[in-house]
Amino acid sequence: MIGAAVPTVTVAVNDPIARLNAVGDASADTSSTKCTPLDLKRYFTASSKDFGPRARARELGRGSEHDGYIRTPGGAQVFRGIPFLLGSEDAEAKSWIILTTRPTSWAKSSIEIPLEQKADFVCLAAFCDWDENEMPPPNVEDTVEKVGERLADAVWVYEDGHEHALPIRRRFEVNSPSTLWGHLSFASVPHLREAPRKLTEPLPHGAEWGDLQTTVWDVNYPSGPWEGIAIVWLSALANPEPARTVKALRLEANSDSPLIVCGLTLFRGRENPLRYDRASLYRVTLPEPDGDEDRWKVALDLGVVARSYLLNGFDPASWLVASGAGLGERASPNPGARYLYIEVAASPEARLILYDTRAGTEYEFDLSQAVPGRELAGRPRGASIEILEREKVWLHGQVIDAITRRPTPVRLAFRSKEGRYIPPYGHRTEVNAGWFQDYGADVKLGDSSFAIVDGTFQVELPVGEAYLEMSKGFEPT
Repeated sequence: MIGAAVPTVTVAVNDPIARLNAVGDASADTSSTKCTPLDLKRYFTASSKDFGPRARARELGRGSEHDGYIRTPGGAQVFRGIPFLLGSEDAEAKSWIILTTRPTSWAKSSIEIPLEQKADFVCLAAFCDWDENEMPPPNVEDTVEKVGERLADAVWVYEDGHEHALPIRRRFEVNSPSTLWGHLSFASVPHLREAPRKLTEPLPHGAEWGDLQTTVWDVNYPSGPWEGIAIVWLSALANPEPARTVKALRLEANSDSPLIVCGLTLFRGRENPLRYDRASLYRVTLPEPDGDEDRWKVALDLGVVARSYLLNGFDPASWLVASGAGLGERASPNPGARYLYIEVAASPEARLILYDTRAGTEYEFDLSQAVPGRELAGRPRGASIEILEREKVWLHGQVIDAITRRPTPVRLAFRSKEGRYIPPYGHRTEVNAGWFQDYGADVKLGDSSFAIVDGTFQVELPVGEAYLEMSKGFEPT
């Protein structure tokens, strides 16, 4: 759509499979009622070639290793659920706004973008040049890294002329296209999105075995499918007066170190779209009972789906009197599974999509409306969602030997009332049963997971019913 001032564009990914399966870019489009990406084409000042080659860019891929030019994504993109309209990927095309106090033909010291609309946040897709003090020559002493260097200000300009400036700082709101280990950003995130992995994934080479144990792609140091990609850093700058109409957004340089702006998007919502809550558990009531886990796909616009799974059959009454306590058991198939469990880390503004691959139907849920104890109907109706275990408590325990009266090692497993395994703190939820692959104090017997503790443990349990299975060899009673 075309706004009254700066052109804006509505970006949507219409293929549900593409949205659900994308890695790196967002896996679900964000409604245009929340986001307005700004078309900055008329404001671009420089190309990658204008900016010039960089020695550390040659450590990247995608062509940068040959000419040293930084190459960033281009065109209509969705990063972490937020749409952006970027410039061309061509290294010779003007695709960036470069701000610096140093006079140059391909940069500006200030630029003002008319808006004439309301917004709660402006989402910035940008990067800065590498800090030469991070890797000083061997004979140079007492160098100080430029952490917190104020590169520029983002100034909200309101209709009555009132202004409010927010800083854009190195390694806070922005960072360099690649980072040394530990040199991460405090208030921005890579444009790539973390993605869960499976312990059973094939490895391209054996050196990746260790990274696989975390079961997540770490996008701060791109590898695997993102090897060699230059990072664009995303930050959300809050409007201190969101009820007022914003006349313009002015970007002002504060340093001779350049700030490179790739894209800007206005966001309407109460919460920061890039700030995720801790992992939460949701239960989706499926449109129809079906134990085929591959039938159901899940995606979030503003967050990450850590796991989605169906639970096997669990009958607490029969489980409590089972003769094989402590020895593990084979899971009972549940072909009529009614619920899909989803673990997510998301912004409170997130929208979740359940996709039925067999029927080709999508069900949408606004997670901000999900409350404990009440199911939220999807759009369209047929599926519903409920947040589980919002209230939890920490339990600190000891297992005392009846004879020595001292803590004694045991094997134990906590289960929720639905039968979901809950490991003690420091132990894995998903135990790697591969031969010589998991050296932690965890074990899997049959399909049952257990943690081995030294006699003391702490575990975070949901308020309400929980079950404990504990054993110690064959002699203790």
